Amino acid sequence: MSSIKLTADSGGGTFEIKAPASSANTRVLTLPDSGNYILGGKILQVVQTVKTDTFTTTSTSFTDITGMSASITPQSTSSKILVDVNLSYGGNNFNFFCDLLRGSTTIGAAPSGNNNCTLALCGITTTTYQIFNGSILFLDSPSTTSATTYKLQIACQSGGEFILNKSKRDSTADATCTSSITLSEVAG
Repeated sequence: MSSIKLTADSGGGTFEIKAPASSANTRVLTLPDSGNYILGGKILQVVQTVKTDTFTTTSTSFTDITGMSASITPQSTSSKILVDVNLSYGGNNFNFFCDLLRGSTTIGAAPSGNNNCTLALCGITTTTYQIFNGSILFLDSPSTTSATTYKLQIACQSGGEFILNKSKRDSTADATCTSSITLSEVAG
């Protein structure tokens, strides 16, 4: 029986591949011609944007959240991009609707329904000193090796005001926070 045996340096363990004992049990291991075929699931790169200033809108149409975008250039078309978004926000007593976009395409949103979006930001009360948190964790398959930008858009319920990173009251007793978008390339 033929085998390939690898022995570690300095008296470590061994790794052995043996052929089947019978030709009826033939197995084939085929490795790809190119790519990082042994890196499946490994994080290849990480890109992050942290927004430390504020952004405010009363728009009922989806509007870019200034400074909440990040770009990544995947190393392979088989790579996936893990998008991790953390938002700190305040405002008034209304709902807000947040979309995650790859370029100009909304991803991870409900396909239909009332105010379909990637993330609904609710829970604002009449106490204007409060700050809330929202998050998105989405595994995307962009199938490209071109630079790819992910960004966030927000829309307010009619009469609402969305404020990123601070409360509406914004007094010296209230917190000021940060928000972030992190992109991790995961080998396919």
